[in-house]
Amino acid sequence: MKTLLLPVLLFLASPGFSQTNDPMQALLAEVHHLRQAIESMTVASQRVQIAVAALQLQDGIVARSATRLDDAQKRCRQAETERQRMTQNIQRMETTLATATVPDSERQRFRALQGETKAELDARTADVQACQVTESEAAGQLRNDRAKLAELQEHIERLDKMLEQQVAPPK
Repeated sequence: MKTLLLPVLLFLASPGFSQTNDPMQALLAEVHHLRQAIESMTVASQRVQIAVAALQLQDGIVARSATRLDDAQKRCRQAETERQRMTQNIQRMETTLATATVPDSERQRFRALQGETKAELDARTADVQACQVTESEAAGQLRNDRAKLAELQEHIERLDKMLEQQVAPPK
């Protein structure tokens, strides 16, 4: 663009082209104004490209956060299901011991199994609690990532409006 403007300016600046300096000054001012506008648009365009790249990165981050939350929720549901299953097993054992006539040798084995199952239930309860913490953290991270994504979208909208105003014809 600059290489095309230079010959035009030299031609316009030649003594035979113009008798007065006023049209030349006006033309030079207009060229200067156009140059500033082009530079301004170039900078704005670069800013938009950077913002769009950041938006794409953040969108990927949000997708990964959503996946982590989904995975955490699945693990929590599985852990809770397992905990409930063990709770039901313990209740059945207690009911069997209380109502059935079980020989003493079986009763001792049954009580030992019940104790092991209760210990396993405690471990599953701890797993559920840990899973809930992980799920809560993942949900918080997803909220933060979505908020950043929304900020970037708003930033791009502002840049778009700014560019639109710069391109709009003067009123």
